[in-house]
Amino acid sequence: MEIREIVVPEINVVHDLPQVAIPQAPPVTLDLGVPVIELPHFNPMDMEPEVQPPKVTPPKVKPAEPAAAKPPPVKLPKKEEDKSEALPVIPEPTVEMKSLPQRIVEAIPTIPQAVNTAGTSVIAVSAALATPLLLKAIKPTIKKLAKKLQKALGKKVKVESVYERRKFQRSLRK
Repeated sequence: MEIREIVVPEINVVHDLPQVAIPQAPPVTLDLGVPVIELPHFNPMDMEPEVQPPKVTPPKVKPAEPAAAKPPPVKLPKKEEDKSEALPVIPEPTVEMKSLPQRIVEAIPTIPQAVNTAGTSVIAVSAALATPLLLKAIKPTIKKLAKKLQKALGKKVKVESVYERRKFQRSLRK
């Protein structure tokens, strides 16, 4: 048996290494399907000199209707105007042009309006901020009252496991 000589073949660097190319735009990886709305598109006319366009024919004129087919015109009875029942004439309102400073002063809300709006905003913000705190304070009390009420009515109260009690206590910490 003969042992061969160890040979490492040469690697031609120019031909064997793949070229690294960074794409200009990311490839499309999500196919959403056909668009729902048909968008208008442009089809230019085919301008071939040998082909003649089709002749355009004017629409056919409809014959006039016979005079007997037309209904007679409606005549409304004339009402005599009674001058004693005439409506009073309403004068047109006149628009008064005001200067810019005067219009700005009139646009500013009054003090009662501003106080009312500010009070409403303060109440709304304080209620929104206090809601989580109130729920954490009130929920255990309501739960205890519900258990006592069920016991007083004679219903069997479900005994909570240690896991359920811990879970409830941890929910109060958040």
